[in-house]
Amino acid sequence: MATITKLHRSTGTVYKARVRRDNAPELSKCFKNRSDAVKWARACEVEQQRNDAGLTTEAHRHTLSEAVTKYRAEFLPKLRPETARKYAQHLDYWQPHLGHLRLSELTAAKIAEHRDLLATTPIPSKAKSAEKAGPPRYRSPATVNRHLATLGAVLTACVKQWHWLQVSPLQQVAKGSEHNAGTRYLSEDELQRLLTACHESESPALLLAVLLSITTGARQGEILNLRWKDIDLQAGVVQVRVDNETSTKGGIRSLPIAAQVLPLLQARKKQRQQGKVTPLNDDGLLFPSRVSDKQPVQLRTPWETALRRAGIEHFRWHDLRHSCASFLARKGASLLEIGNVLGHKSANTTKRYAHLSEQHTHALVRGMADELLGTAGGEG
Repeated sequence: MATITKLHRSTGTVYKARVRRDNAPELSKCFKNRSDAVKWARACEVEQQRNDAGLTTEAHRHTLSEAVTKYRAEFLPKLRPETARKYAQHLDYWQPHLGHLRLSELTAAKIAEHRDLLATTPIPSKAKSAEKAGPPRYRSPATVNRHLATLGAVLTACVKQWHWLQVSPLQQVAKGSEHNAGTRYLSEDELQRLLTACHESESPALLLAVLLSITTGARQGEILNLRWKDIDLQAGVVQVRVDNETSTKGGIRSLPIAAQVLPLLQARKKQRQQGKVTPLNDDGLLFPSRVSDKQPVQLRTPWETALRRAGIEHFRWHDLRHSCASFLARKGASLLEIGNVLGHKSANTTKRYAHLSEQHTHALVRGMADELLGTAGGEG
């Protein structure tokens, strides 16, 4: 039942609409004119009637903002801190831009519109002045795709966990093409210069972290979040635990520890044990921060310093992963083997290294032909 009450306030006259509902909280809202108050009250009554008749879908009852809030509470705490931080950053974009929409109103066209805005809107600069800000920077196709993937995780929960949606509208939204033409690989000379610079670094963790990355192909987050329980020094293997940040979607990869890396791990464990009455906690981080043992160390500054000393330009930590794949390909590893090492779920992800593997395959074929045919193939 709806009632309209005229109220006189210091700011002027308003009309307060009240809608009383059985077994539900009362709804109320103020308007500057009576006609708007009446329209709002009637709309509330119509919606209540639809609810009572079972005509309102779950997608109409919930907004995207509700879904995002629920996802933050139920799913983000289960992720690794770094992964949760990235997901939260993506959700910080979607919630204010599309959160007001009911799930029934969230169409593929609206998502695609904001996909394009993400790609064409400059990233806000942290510089204090325009002179220091430099030219505008834009999000890469890969970054835009990660934003879409996080939104997709929320909508998947709406479909499979909470049953607020029947189908995710994101399924009809195309992702941007991630061009890998600029994928950077280390040459063997660059690798030696980098390792020398890491060895001379003030950071005691940098050399070991870089060696683990280049020899296992694991992601930076996977390396820095390693715990002692993941390291089997006797067997010479490391268990890389992965979560939703990676394409493997959960599970564990077992990777061998290089013979040159094993002594460094043993020495680090011995150093961590010195001066402690209790044994080293197996659940402790391999690379803990000095600020908190529960947080991994930050290696950005030591890493950039090492690159500068080594004279290596336009190289990211993630390119160590690409370099590992390139070294494997040069040694004759197949795309399947490279994908297994890197933890790729889809063979398409490993195709960026196809040209490296093909070079070795072509050499094998030519060598086989020369051995079998000799000069016979050239005789007329």
